[in-house]
Amino acid sequence: MSEYIYGPPIDGKPFKLAMGLRALKPQEWLEGGDDLRTQLLERNILIDQKREIIYAKVPGFDTQIQYFLEKILKNLQEHHAASYEISGQRVLHRDSGIFVDLDTEDPLLELARVIAEDLCLLQKINGEWVLVAGVVIFPSRWKLSEKIGTSLDQIHSPVPGYEMALQPHMSATFEKIRSDRGVWRKNWSLHPTHDLHQPESIHSSVDPDQYWWRTERQTLTRSAADQSILFTIRNRVEPLRWIMSRPAEAEAFAQTLQSMSPDTLQYKGLTANHQEIVHALRMST
Repeated sequence: MSEYIYGPPIDGKPFKLAMGLRALKPQEWLEGGDDLRTQLLERNILIDQKREIIYAKVPGFDTQIQYFLEKILKNLQEHHAASYEISGQRVLHRDSGIFVDLDTEDPLLELARVIAEDLCLLQKINGEWVLVAGVVIFPSRWKLSEKIGTSLDQIHSPVPGYEMALQPHMSATFEKIRSDRGVWRKNWSLHPTHDLHQPESIHSSVDPDQYWWRTERQTLTRSAADQSILFTIRNRVEPLRWIMSRPAEAEAFAQTLQSMSPDTLQYKGLTANHQEIVHALRMST
């Protein structure tokens, strides 16, 4: 029986849109794992072949980018020294053999070659948090080109229930994030394929037990100047069938899936196969 890194909800509670922020320990800001080497190899291929899709920035925020680059390098040295060799702006990931020099015009892009996290820089402009730079190699059905230069509210406008559940609290929540202590949260979706790079949905007709449980571990870290925040996304895909070998957990997750509104199901790409997945989970009990 295989274990999820971050498993499906098993409390049986109705689906609810919430921030769910938790305190982030510095040693857990960046994640390694058994899938790291494989992901890094894929990330480098995508950076070389699809740069215009996975990278974008608004001019004028190099200072903010450099601040977070230095913060990440320090974190790697302090908490991941066994995996990385760092000399100045040069970084080697030992296991994959991938080497980068961050002394370039696009250091954020180069850094994304040696860590698993996608990186988004948010800057407070005229009272709104705006996405001003991003390396999003593993998007889950969204395009960086459509989000760059827009505010948090604009970015999340397609999310069902956002206006009522999260929008009133989003800015206040961001203001409370401290430079000496980040926060993290989880997000999830179900996909019919294991492809991590999905700027658009990849449609595939598969049985429910062939679906993939996709998680995003998201972190928010604020700069000491209090005007910029780095948002990171660590993506994983694991077989949905793992939970089907655990009857009580499968039933609880089925209850949560059953509670989703039609708008949420459509947003998550589950309208067509929702009932089949719920049925398959319950048949495993």
